[in-house]
Amino acid sequence: MELLCNVTREQVLGRTDFEVFPSEIAQQWRGNDLSAMTTGRLTVSEETIDAPGGQRLVLSKKVPLVTATGEVEGICGISSDITDLRRAELALQEAVEKLERQQDNKMMNIEAVTATIAHEVRQPLGAIAANSSAALRFLERTPPDYDEVGAALNRIINDCDRASEVFNSIRVLFQRATEKLQPVDLNEVMLEVLRSFGGELISHAVASHTELASGLPVVAGHRGQLQALISNLVQNAIEAMEATTNRDRVLRLKTELQNREAIVVSIEDSGPGFDQDQLRGMFDAFVTTKSHGIGLGLAICNMIVERHGGQLTAVSDGKNGAQFQFSLPVTSVEQGAHR
Repeated sequence: MELLCNVTREQVLGRTDFEVFPSEIAQQWRGNDLSAMTTGRLTVSEETIDAPGGQRLVLSKKVPLVTATGEVEGICGISSDITDLRRAELALQEAVEKLERQQDNKMMNIEAVTATIAHEVRQPLGAIAANSSAALRFLERTPPDYDEVGAALNRIINDCDRASEVFNSIRVLFQRATEKLQPVDLNEVMLEVLRSFGGELISHAVASHTELASGLPVVAGHRGQLQALISNLVQNAIEAMEATTNRDRVLRLKTELQNREAIVVSIEDSGPGFDQDQLRGMFDAFVTTKSHGIGLGLAICNMIVERHGGQLTAVSDGKNGAQFQFSLPVTSVEQGAHR
């Protein structure tokens, strides 16, 4: 104790804990002493000591000293310095927890990739099923409408290509290696996506309006990912308007050049919108307001935009629809090739 506390026995003998130790530590020691003396039993507790080299932790075992008449006349205590042992225990515990987190993260990554694939492929597969049914109906007509059958088969081929592109996009999305970017015309991608949703827009009674700026420069990016980004936002807009009955269901797509430095893409719906509380965490994985959603669509969108050096935002007054907007920097293909 002399070495640990940097005191001599002459400095300690005849003095109280409060005269030797800081108040907080003295109160701790005195409380443990009184507990042993009051109960008459062995007590074991961890106590701190304000040592010169820093605070130390000791394991103290204390028993009361009882006279032949049963009176407590003192206390005997033995303390062992367990500071290094406890630090080793904490370090081991932290290491175990870190390994568990890493394992959980790996499992989460596997689940996220699986859910992402299911989420992204569902749309083209649904379109393939719908066009296949349509082709069968056209064949059953008398006479068969081969022109419509051919058109449906062409749509199936396009949807198969889209499904294939989904897998390519997801593969690239989760790759750590850099990929050479290509020039992408965002107006062209917007129109392609809009055409692919033609049947769904009709079945949901949604009117589409485009306001695409002319003469937009191309952006350096991954076409499949940007197509998936816009498709996700359009799909969300259509679904958001499903319950809208008191006004027209309108989907607005807009592109504009901002300060010659970025292209801004806006996708707006006339649905019920959302309140500000829903905006918090909206772009996090596995966060969704849909009863049937898995909470990956907007997380994927945000990841794609960030991968392209842009930013995704959402605004709504909670009454008159919602607008999702993302901006991508105008970067030459050579500059963006190895980003």
